[in-house]
Amino acid sequence: MTQKSPPGWLEWILTRCLSERDRETISGDLLEEYREEQLPRLGFVRANLWYLRQAFSFVSVSSFGGPVMKLALTWMSVFTAAAGVWLAFMEQMLKHSGYGGRTVIGICIAMEGIATVLFLLLHGRAIYRTLVLVGAIAVGLLGASAVMRILGAPHFEGFVLIIGSALVVQGMLTIVAVLRPHRLETL
Repeated sequence: MTQKSPPGWLEWILTRCLSERDRETISGDLLEEYREEQLPRLGFVRANLWYLRQAFSFVSVSSFGGPVMKLALTWMSVFTAAAGVWLAFMEQMLKHSGYGGRTVIGICIAMEGIATVLFLLLHGRAIYRTLVLVGAIAVGLLGASAVMRILGAPHFEGFVLIIGSALVVQGMLTIVAVLRPHRLETL
């Protein structure tokens, strides 16, 4: 009988969140509990969710330094830039009431995503850091507002929840990156 393990990407997340000193001990203990306790009790899917929750419990601000932070922020910024372009394009195509303002918001979201990627590539100067920081705060608040509204709306739109959540994450990661630029080592 072969022993089941959580997917490799879950183990990768866990090992990236742990210090090198703790990786073997903690990952071994979690793997043992996964196999002996959680998998038989919860089944494969729910046991994987349990493992994911355990892995993320080790995430700290210090986990997101250097290449991990830069990679996560780069991809989140690319995603939100693409989402902003998509939102602006859809508003122009559909032309519902108030579409002009929402088109501008979509363009601003795209610009902040692009500006953040440029900040990461060019190791931004003080004035550029300030502009990116203000944009990060704005998209973070916009994302939080969108998530709060859609969770209470009578007509749920999943894409609003996904894009709003991505904006919150991008805003938080960008704020950390701008305020602590020495943590962004080159890849």
